[in-house]
Amino acid sequence: MSKENLKNGIIKGKIIEDVDRDLYWTRIVFLSEDESKKTQIFACASLEYLEDLYQIGNETGLAEHHLKTWLNNVIEKWSSLGINLFDQDIHYAVYANTDEGEANGLDFLIAKAQLR
Repeated sequence: MSKENLKNGIIKGKIIEDVDRDLYWTRIVFLSEDESKKTQIFACASLEYLEDLYQIGNETGLAEHHLKTWLNNVIEKWSSLGINLFDQDIHYAVYANTDEGEANGLDFLIAKAQLR
């Protein structure tokens, strides 16, 4: 399966801000070309990670285009796996600056996935 064919089967979730945790998260659904296979990516990024990534200072603030760019980068990364993407029903992608942030983000995403 080419990356181009996979693009047609991508459902982008809304990016949701969790103010209490200073993070943004979303769910992305990938469908195989014939829609016989499906996988979900639960992804989150800490505010600190995104501010560092886009070199945002306190006076500027995170903008919607930063979040859209992050989401598109997540999709591009996972799309590059092609058919191997469907080896699991659910994948988790955590973007944080610290090991503790990664662990907390993973716990958060696992809890969100269990609600679905």
